[in-house]
Amino acid sequence: MSSAPEPTESLARLIARDLVSVGRVPSVLLVLVLVSALGVVLITHHSRQLIAQQEQLLIERDQLDIEWRNQILEENSLAEHSRIERLAEKALEMNRPSRDSEVVVQ
Repeated sequence: MSSAPEPTESLARLIARDLVSVGRVPSVLLVLVLVSALGVVLITHHSRQLIAQQEQLLIERDQLDIEWRNQILEENSLAEHSRIERLAEKALEMNRPSRDSEVVVQ
């Protein structure tokens, strides 16, 4: 049995003395348990960071997909023949030639 602690003895000294009196195996196991717990905390933190990063990338992918679809729609509307003909008639004052004004080059 250990003697009663003196009032001036600190808690840290008491714990250290008890650990030394118990032996090496429990001390090594205690250190291994603490290292394992720290490893679990670090891996969990890293996993949560990766999940948050994945969510950000998925949001960015969705935004880029929406932008790409809008670009495709805009490209299709700009390449539409009726729009080009309308712009040629209005802006450049072009119109289709009649049969009489056609010239065939041989």
